[in-house]
Amino acid sequence: MEGRRITSKPSPTTYALALGLILMGLALTAVCLWAWFQGVEPRWSVVLFGLLGLYTAALGVDEGWLSGLEVTPTTLRVRSFGRWSEYTLKGLDAADGLRDILGGGWQVVLLGQGREAIRVPLRRYANAQQLAQALLDALWMQNKDLVVMPRLAHRFGRPPFGLLTRKRS
Repeated sequence: MEGRRITSKPSPTTYALALGLILMGLALTAVCLWAWFQGVEPRWSVVLFGLLGLYTAALGVDEGWLSGLEVTPTTLRVRSFGRWSEYTLKGLDAADGLRDILGGGWQVVLLGQGREAIRVPLRRYANAQQLAQALLDALWMQNKDLVVMPRLAHRFGRPPFGLLTRKRS
């Protein structure tokens, strides 16, 4: 079980949300270009909204193709804009869940004394339930006294789940 890892799998909803963001961003940018050539004043507002449109399109590309998660028994890896960030799971005492404002998926928030909170976006992954349970399993292996807040426990259950550990009988 030591070498086991769970990785995220995008769902059709992930791609639909990503395409929606890309199209919305490109439409906003196109309207701003049209406004620029029509001479809309003040010019800085057209540039500002055009940049917002480009950012929204880039966010859509990240949401659909450049983001991901990987959970192992000792580490959590989060990919955003194609770059991986790695977090060790030692020293984390509690986990909570909240709704992600981008697309309405779930976020798992990991808390530890003397550490900054780690937000783990589950987005609309096809295996979001499995990712959350694997993360809780890994946290539980590192700290048997892990506090799982009621909102998160209600949504995903309490560890161990048997994904990265042996399930309790």
